[in-house]
Amino acid sequence: MLVGPDHSVPSTEGAESYKSGSSSFPSRMDKRWWRAFGDSGLNSLMSDLEKGNLDLRAAEARRNQAYSALGIDRSQLAPQVLSEASASRNRQSQNGLAAGFGPTYYNNYSVAMSLGYELDLWGRVRRLVEAGNASADAAEISVDQVKLSLQAQLARSYFAMRFIDSEAEVLGRALETRKETLELAKERFEGGKTSELDVARAEAELATTRAQLVALEAPRASLENAIAVLAGKNASNFSIAPKSVEGNPPGISAGSPAQLLGRRPDVWVAERNLAATSARIGIAKAAFYPKVSLIGTGGLSSINTSNFLKFSSSEFSVGPQVDLPLFQGLRRKADYELAKSQHEEALANYQQAVLVAFADVENALSARRSANKEIDAQRDSVIASQKSFDLSNARYKEGISSSLEVVDSQRELLNARRAEVQSRGRAFEATVLLMQALGGGFSK
Repeated sequence: MLVGPDHSVPSTEGAESYKSGSSSFPSRMDKRWWRAFGDSGLNSLMSDLEKGNLDLRAAEARRNQAYSALGIDRSQLAPQVLSEASASRNRQSQNGLAAGFGPTYYNNYSVAMSLGYELDLWGRVRRLVEAGNASADAAEISVDQVKLSLQAQLARSYFAMRFIDSEAEVLGRALETRKETLELAKERFEGGKTSELDVARAEAELATTRAQLVALEAPRASLENAIAVLAGKNASNFSIAPKSVEGNPPGISAGSPAQLLGRRPDVWVAERNLAATSARIGIAKAAFYPKVSLIGTGGLSSINTSNFLKFSSSEFSVGPQVDLPLFQGLRRKADYELAKSQHEEALANYQQAVLVAFADVENALSARRSANKEIDAQRDSVIASQKSFDLSNARYKEGISSSLEVVDSQRELLNARRAEVQSRGRAFEATVLLMQALGGGFSK
């Protein structure tokens, strides 16, 4: 007989499709989802993370603890056997009650064994093992959950750093253009074709661009150090050479909402925790009933080694033991109410995890769609700004326009190029977030 409720996965509100839509790319995702980006540097860092990340190591230790605790629970399904042996030298008081009824000095030798086995009439032990199994499952899946979170964090930090490198490359090219503009302004000033104001403007733009390039160093260093920690490396001994990112992120489909809950490790963890609390209700309910155990003890005891192994030295005791929960009604009731409240909390956590899962996918889809549209618009802006700069620069060389026109068009072109890089960076980040929201190829 098993008292208490049997666990079942609660139903949740579903959806036929995502409101933010999805692409026609294949919905199946490999567990090494980051390989879709085709970046060898990222692949190498992910290997370092799996080998050396300390948060991941701590999660694995928690999993091992859960399995050890499960082993303790399972041991209660089998008889508990204990044995002991002793040999002692004793002295009896000559002034005590037993004075004169034996030797003052004597030896005592004994060997004993005891056996205890709980008759699991109400399922207390079986519910205990059920809860332990669910907790161990949760701890196992938590390793995948932690790993996915760390992998996504690493990928986001890596691409954020790479797009800073891309911005730095854009600023580096702009710096060379401004140097050329400054040289042209100096030539025209020395030739009497323009005023010194043009030179000052060109110098100011050059200095501003150089300052913008230097301003990228600190955030890049912070990202590089964060990557070092995620990869389990000492930041002081860790560096990544600059490299820009070309192109757009890979396409990935969100699939259907019906597939989502089976992909998310956090939802699985919440469901397993819910199963554990359900079993603990049964444990608390079983405490209201008598606990019946079979107890047996036996052994040998003698003061002389000569007859220690004889039957006359044997002793034993066998019989049932019944523990009755008398005068503990308030305590048992409080334990039962506590178990039910913990189950209600776990149920709310599970339902919340489901809602968050759908929201994460919707947010990532929306962000990726917005970033892709922005990329197209920014590329058009770059083309138009480049044309504007080429025309204004040609007009300035011919003496038709002032340097202010060139400076403005240069600034617009630089802003457009940086904005295009930043929009691609947001698209890469949104793609990583989408892959994480879809469970990163997790399967149970």
